[in-house]
Amino acid sequence: MKAAWWAVCVVAWLALLPAGAHARGGDNGMARIERLQSGVDAAPGQILQQPESAWTSTAEPNQLAGAKHGSGWWRLHARHADDVRLLLVYHPYSARLTVLAPPDYQPQHRSIFDSELSSGHSRRALAFAWDDTTQPVYIGVEDARYPLQVAVRTREDFSVEDYGHVRVLWLSLGILIGVSLVTLLFWLQLRERVYLLFAATMALQLMYVLLAYGDAYALTMFGWLARFGVEGIWFIATASTIVTVFFLLDFAELWPRAPMLSRMLFAVGAVLPSLLLVALLVSGLMGTHDRNWFPPIGNSLLLAANVLAIVTLTVVWLRGGRHAGFVLIAWVPLVTVSTARALQLGSGRPLNPWLEYGLPLMQAFAAVVLVLGLAHRMRMFQRERDAAQQDAEHDALTRVFNRAGTMRRLDRAIGENRERRLPLSVLFLDLDHFKRINDTHGHAVGDACLGAVTEVIRSEMQPEQSLGRIGGEEFLLLLPGAARRQARDLAERIREQVALRCAEVQGAPVALTLSIGVVECQPVDNTASLLQRADEAMYQAKHEGRNRVVVLDRRDGVDRRNPVTP
Repeated sequence: MKAAWWAVCVVAWLALLPAGAHARGGDNGMARIERLQSGVDAAPGQILQQPESAWTSTAEPNQLAGAKHGSGWWRLHARHADDVRLLLVYHPYSARLTVLAPPDYQPQHRSIFDSELSSGHSRRALAFAWDDTTQPVYIGVEDARYPLQVAVRTREDFSVEDYGHVRVLWLSLGILIGVSLVTLLFWLQLRERVYLLFAATMALQLMYVLLAYGDAYALTMFGWLARFGVEGIWFIATASTIVTVFFLLDFAELWPRAPMLSRMLFAVGAVLPSLLLVALLVSGLMGTHDRNWFPPIGNSLLLAANVLAIVTLTVVWLRGGRHAGFVLIAWVPLVTVSTARALQLGSGRPLNPWLEYGLPLMQAFAAVVLVLGLAHRMRMFQRERDAAQQDAEHDALTRVFNRAGTMRRLDRAIGENRERRLPLSVLFLDLDHFKRINDTHGHAVGDACLGAVTEVIRSEMQPEQSLGRIGGEEFLLLLPGAARRQARDLAERIREQVALRCAEVQGAPVALTLSIGVVECQPVDNTASLLQRADEAMYQAKHEGRNRVVVLDRRDGVDRRNPVTP
């Protein structure tokens, strides 16, 4: 979790960047805004002929308030009349705008979905030339989802403001793109579904931000999405919710830890939104134009899914689910900022930089934290895999390698011996009279004898050497880089130390001794032949009286090193 807190610090630093962006606020350059009264139905060509009595001043000089069903006409008066300026309409989203501006008052129709918009600026604000600010501008709005914010700026001020916006937005989106690509590469290598779900979640959130701001439609590869209009944005937003819920259920392991809450989250965050998307597609195929039923239902499901997700994650985290903790750190700030942003836009009040850029920044923050969570998850799985592998390769009683683990290492050692042309020797060690010890003193003492012998051997081993138990009382010691003479000397030291230190085990006078066979790997040897020769050397030591070391030479003769007998 420390890494997650580092992510908090990094993205908190990034969050300071919006303060450097030119934020609109204070004087928006507007003297007053007047709304065409409800009930007056006028086409663009008739707006200029409306009498003064048809226009009513609005209380807010920075927004187009009082729309009826998202539509209406407004007359705007600039505060400054000294130079050419631009009329800016911020965050138009689904709105379609018609502007009548002096001097000719020819209708100008724009929306974020228009492919012919200038590529010199982002689509965060739609800009209209206001060449004569001594004359009013008329603006008609259709299909607006909230009161639109407006301002009058010089071209220079707008360029500076837009540059700050693009800088902050694409910094955040760049993080999302990088995280998505890296995670997708992880999935291609590991084929674990959670990585694909995470990459899809980040990609859909990235697409939603680009579509909502309108910048996606300026890109050649995404320009075709403009034909779907606002319904395309709804589709991506809902699909993002569905994929995110699948990711949370998988990554945070919610199903086994909170099954009831997980079922509720799955229903509200995946099943119902999927049905909603089907209804949206069917209505499109049937040619139904009124789809205003979608946003309230979709937003309600999104809010319910967010609440359920936070509750479920909290419960799982309190029950010991560490991955749920990562998601909470990532998710709570994102949900908080996105909810506050939606409420602020819905009220028609200007967004301050924290709310305007909080969504992409918190998405970047969530991406970084969740990547750290995925890394933590991968590390845990690696530890579990390593532990399982160690258990599979190690003897439960002595904690040295078991037969399978020993054979794998012997195979590897033979290969390295041939590749590097280095010597390799093997000791085959067998406890003398072990059955008699078990019969006389019991299996508990016999097990203790195996442990005591193991400790003695380990005390004489080097780090690069490997010890394995390949039978009941049989051990194999691999000595890479050691020739016969070095192996024989080590075998003698081990034999002497066992006889000295294991005369008594757990108070029982067992007088433990070892018979040891020593062989050096030959070019013609493989695993089976080398093990067989070591076994023959050990049995030769048994036949000659036990408690001794026998070395098989290159000609398969016998070389005895002054064996010590009991």
